[in-house]
Amino acid sequence: MKRSKLIAGIGALGLVTTLAACSGQTESGGDAEALTVWTFKQSQVAALEAAGEAWTEESGRPVEVSVYTPDDAYLTKVQAAAKSKTLPDIISVHSQGEEWKLAQAGIIQDLTDDFDADWQSDFLPGVVEATQLTDEAIKNSGTDPATTLQDLEPGNLYAVPYLAGTPGVVFSNKKLLAAAGVDPETPPSTWEEWIAAIEKTKAHDSESGSVVTGLQVPQTGYFWLYRPLAYAYLGADDFTSRQGETQDPAWTSAKSVETLDLYDQLTPLWAPGVLGLGIDQADQAFASGAAAWDVGGTFTLSSLSTFGLDTEDVSVFAVPPSEKGELDTISYQASPLVSGAISSTTTKKEDALSFLKFLTSDEGATIFAQEANDLPATAIPVESLTSPLLQQLVGLVTPVDGVEPFNPNDFSADPGGDVANATAVELAKLPAKSATTEQVAASLAEIYANAWKVLE
Repeated sequence: MKRSKLIAGIGALGLVTTLAACSGQTESGGDAEALTVWTFKQSQVAALEAAGEAWTEESGRPVEVSVYTPDDAYLTKVQAAAKSKTLPDIISVHSQGEEWKLAQAGIIQDLTDDFDADWQSDFLPGVVEATQLTDEAIKNSGTDPATTLQDLEPGNLYAVPYLAGTPGVVFSNKKLLAAAGVDPETPPSTWEEWIAAIEKTKAHDSESGSVVTGLQVPQTGYFWLYRPLAYAYLGADDFTSRQGETQDPAWTSAKSVETLDLYDQLTPLWAPGVLGLGIDQADQAFASGAAAWDVGGTFTLSSLSTFGLDTEDVSVFAVPPSEKGELDTISYQASPLVSGAISSTTTKKEDALSFLKFLTSDEGATIFAQEANDLPATAIPVESLTSPLLQQLVGLVTPVDGVEPFNPNDFSADPGGDVANATAVELAKLPAKSATTEQVAASLAEIYANAWKVLE
């Protein structure tokens, strides 16, 4: 799951903003033709422009950044431009899926030979591997011309990730916590401590002391909260085998039901109307002070900044593990979220590669991270970031000695199909108070049993 896929674009349908980052000149003194970059995220425009300005100083070629939102309008724009042969040089894409579809359609180029091992060594652990097309992805794409990836090669790379991150991150409003007598400088180390802190803020103010996330989208509760909580409670092996063909431990086992009971502790602590909040609406509510806690991911910081929140008023921590579980620490593995692909029609491939290399270098990635308030896909020195909050977010995806990192986007143990979404919908019955934890456990057992039976 990529959170960026769940974020509605900021802006009206079809809104187009085109911005020239800077000008450049050829050696003969004439104006150089701009390198054109398209993105679907308004919050990345200034960051791409800033990186473009720095790259222009080296290359002499200007960079022109355009944004089209929301996501559906962006894809329509890309497809229309492909037909009219007016594609930009670089197309930003959602990682781990969108680039493969565009490559299958012949809209972007295969970058396997260009994105070599030396370049790959600059990236956060696991990010490049997650970007590679797999045999499983090709197999699961089927033969429908609208979805198939069967013309592509497993192991190949079709885009360069420049933004990465992880879900499972909690943001808290320091002022609201302090008003309720909760120390905002000491994040809870266990799930139980966090629940107790929410109960305090909720008791102090029944509305603004509560928790928000975009529960209108059921996947947020499952992907961003329940999965890290269950992973830490069950441990890596049981968490994986519960989803696998053996389903051991069973979804209806005592310890599996306990993970649902822990998640259900949040039910009385959600903000009023939270089931009707989309992701952006939840972030807006938190940014406006209507909630003390907001669950999202590393990517949430850029949204909160866009909505005007002063980051100095915010503290951040990972979804904490239960004191009753197997793991007392969660270390996240970063996943690629947004990548840069090179269009099949560009006449400036070498310039496009040069810009992508700069964007993922220490200098370019630092510029991008600072401007976007988001995490780059490359492993830059933490001390190069001036924002303490960004430094903390980098820390969440920094490997911890002796701790196996949790990959929130790894669903390889699942039987595939629509199981993950079906699980999210079933789990959403808990905050909706339409089912008990035992009933949800029984439904999940049935969902997984049926899915594995189909594959027999």
